[in-house]
This record gives sequence, structure tokens and C-alpha cells, in this order.
Amino acid sequence: MQLLVRKRLAALLLPMSVPVLGLVAAAAWLGYSVAAQFERHPAQSPALGEVLVAVLPALLMLVVLAVMAHLAARKALAPWVSLAQEVQSRTAKDLSPIEIAADAPSEVQVMAQALNHLFARASAESDAQQRFIADAAHQLRTPLAALQSQVEAWALMAQAAPAKSILLPQEQVERLRRASRRTTQLANQLLVLSRVDSGLGQGMAAQRVDIKSLCEALFESFLDAAIAKNLDLGLEASAAHVSGQEWLLREMISNILDNAIKYTPQGGQVTLRCGRREVEGGGSRVYVEIEDNGPGVPLGEYARLTQRFYRVAGSMADGSGLGLAIVEEIAQVHGAQLGFGAGSDGRGLCVLLLFKE
Repeated sequence: MQLLVRKRLAALLLPMSVPVLGLVAAAAWLGYSVAAQFERHPAQSPALGEVLVAVLPALLMLVVLAVMAHLAARKALAPWVSLAQEVQSRTAKDLSPIEIAADAPSEVQVMAQALNHLFARASAESDAQQRFIADAAHQLRTPLAALQSQVEAWALMAQAAPAKSILLPQEQVERLRRASRRTTQLANQLLVLSRVDSGLGQGMAAQRVDIKSLCEALFESFLDAAIAKNLDLGLEASAAHVSGQEWLLREMISNILDNAIKYTPQGGQVTLRCGRREVEGGGSRVYVEIEDNGPGVPLGEYARLTQRFYRVAGSMADGSGLGLAIVEEIAQVHGAQLGFGAGSDGRGLCVLLLFKE
């Protein structure tokens, strides 16, 4: 790499070397000419005309070489100036590739290719953001419209009632509560996904996170939901630490655990495990595993589980299809490996996270 940089610098400075060396020689000759005139007239100052005649060739050489150096520098830097003007003249939304002339210097071509690669990445991220906004708007429109229509209907009924009030059946109130909770959860998931996409988690300083304490806290927070469904929620935790963002790791594990409890039927089992385990090739790595004995997922669907807004066909539980997409994004931020498999008895789903050392 250093050799390549030196070659490129040499290619850039070579056209200027001749006039620069000429300038140095002319300056030396000018100094010698002036010193020679003073040496020829040690007792008195030499006449101005004699000095001018002596130094005139050197002065002319300096002027000519200065012009040559200026022209050589302009010629050597012209491709770079052209590239800078091309980038500067673009609008913020213009991410089209820069056209590279075939006769452009190799170092300029390398720089243009690097800029084109950057533009391509920025364009892909911009397209992904636009798709995300469109998907988010589409997903939020349905539950918000349902909530609004229901509330509007009740408002009209209350206005038409003699006492300006109505009594609502418990079933309708429960339906409204579920819809509002689903909308709130979807909004929160979209917010988390947006923050991860924007690199907010990567821009923060990494922390030493106690995975055992984090899993114990999440176990307690999901215990009521598991009891409400008569689920056997278990915890097998041993000491382990990873480097990362605690709020992101909490969100990641929480999404997996929420899915397991949501999709496991009444009377089922969900187990949260964490610690260190042996891996192939020797050594051990920190892991988090959530296993359930619910309906599971067909083997061919594993690759699609982390797609945004994707839901397995036939799923009866409420969901937005964003939980595992968030899990994958956060896992990538922390360099963790995400894997899916069947439960220990061949039933249900087992989600495994292996963290890098």
C-alpha cells in the first residue's frame, strides 16, 4: 500500500520536477552573479547597470521556470480539480455514478471509483429508508383507522343518546385495548428499528453488559404474561458478559421472548437460557437461547423470519412482523450470530444468539 502511494505521488510530482530544479539552479546562479559583481569591485559598490546585465539571464530564467512550474502544476492537478468540481456541483439527492475518463490518471480513477462506491451505498440506504417509511405508514394506517372508526362510532352514539353517554360492553372495551396496545407496540418497534438503522446504537460507546442480570430482569417482566396464559416460563442463567448497548440488547432479547410467549399455546413451555457454551473449533462463547414448544416454524421459513413485516402463514396471534427483524439488526450491530432451529423434542422454535468474543 505504501509503495502504491509513493508511485502515485511520484507520478503527480514528476512533471513539476524539471521546472523546480531549474528554479533552484537559477536562484543559485543569481546569487553567484551578484556575489561575483561585488567581488570584482571590493572597494566600491558595482554599478547598477553592470549588476542588471549580470543577473538578467538568471532573472529571465527564473520567470520562465516559474511559468513552467505553474503550468506543470495546473496540468498535474487538472484531473483532481475537475473531479472536485464534479462533486461540488451535485445536489444532495444526486447519487449517480461519476463518469471516469479513460485517459484519466490511475489515482484519479481510484478516487472516482471510491466515490462511486460511496454514492451507491448512500443510494441503497436512501432507497431502504423510503421503503421503510412507506411500509411503516402502511402498517400503521390499518390499526389507526380501526381505532378512529370505533371511537367515532361511539362518539356519534353518545351524541345521539339522551344522557349524552353510552354503556360499552366489556368485549368492545377489550377489543379497543388490544388494538391500542398493538398500535403502541408497532410504533415502538418502528422507532427502535429506525434508531438502529440510523446507526444510533453504533455511535455510542460500548458498555460491559451483564447478560445474566439482564435475562433475570426480563424473566421477571414477562412472568405475568406467561402466568396469564398458564405457561411454564423457565430460566437457566449463568454468569456471562458482553460488550455493547444494554438498551439494544434488552430490546433484542425482549422481542424474542415476547414472540415465544405470544405464539406458544395455553399450558406450553418457554425457557430462557444464557451463559457460556462450547463451540466448534474449541473455546466458548456467550449465548442467549429462547426455546418454546409451540407450533414452531417450517424449516423452509427460517430464512424469511427476519424479513420486515413478514408473518408465518396461519399465525393466529397478534403481531406486526417486526420483532425478529429488529433482533437481526441489533445482532448485526453487536456482531452476534442469529440462528433458528426446532426445540429439543422436535417441537416449537429455538432461537439462538452467539456473541463474538
